[in-house]
Amino acid sequence: MPAGDDDRLTVKLTAAQRYVAAAVVGTQVEDELLADCIVACAADLFNMRDARLGVMQVSDTTVEPFRISTDPLRSVWPKLKAAGILTGGMVIA
Repeated sequence: MPAGDDDRLTVKLTAAQRYVAAAVVGTQVEDELLADCIVACAADLFNMRDARLGVMQVSDTTVEPFRISTDPLRSVWPKLKAAGILTGGMVIA
C-alpha cells in the first residue's frame, strides 16, 4: 500500500463492511468468509480511484489498461456463491 493512504484505506474498509453486511443480511456467514469478502470489496473500492471511466491506468508501460467493475461487490458474489450463499444478483425473485 502506498505511504499516506491510511485514511483512504480506512474509509474504503468501512464502506466495504457496510456493502458486504447489506449483501448478507439475514444469512449465516463464517467469520473467515466475511473477512475475505470485506477485504476483496475494500481492495476494489481502493483501486477505483485509479480507474477513470472504469479503465485502470497503470504507470508501468508493459501493462495494458484493464477494466474495473463499477459493482463494488463484483469480487464478493463468486465467493458467496462458492460457499452456498445465494444473494444479490444471483437470486431470482
